Amino acid sequence: MVEGDAEVVAELATELGYPNEIEAIHRRIRPIGQTDLLLVVADASDKPVGFIQAHRVCIIEVGFRVEILGLVVSSSARRKGIARMLIGEVELWAQKIGAEVVSVRSNTKRAEAHLFYPAMGYKQIKTQAVYEKRPGGRESKKLEESEK
Repeated sequence: MVEGDAEVVAELATELGYPNEIEAIHRRIRPIGQTDLLLVVADASDKPVGFIQAHRVCIIEVGFRVEILGLVVSSSARRKGIARMLIGEVELWAQKIGAEVVSVRSNTKRAEAHLFYPAMGYKQIKTQAVYEKRPGGRESKKLEESEK
């Protein structure tokens, strides 16, 4: 994946339910690509139809691993082996860099993914809730003001 792929990556991310501005994707590609594996796949006519992002991470409790952070294949190109190929490339990269495990998280609403990953040999190991907070966001400012 290169910065020039930002437009198609934004389109594919939107198809999966993650709308993004093209400029935001453009700004993220270079720094992510310096440490992670970012791949875009094109069809026979050279039209990009999917992408994958995988991140190397060493977690104190579980060791060195690669986590698949995003996998999208255009609805017009599904069921053609593209996702399998992209995951195969991530698994080769993980092996090359000495990762102990490849993991992936998938939203519970993505029913097809929960059939696909086990078919690829991935085992579900836990169910979890995901929390997030914007640093310095409104919630923290309100709290600070109420403490004054």
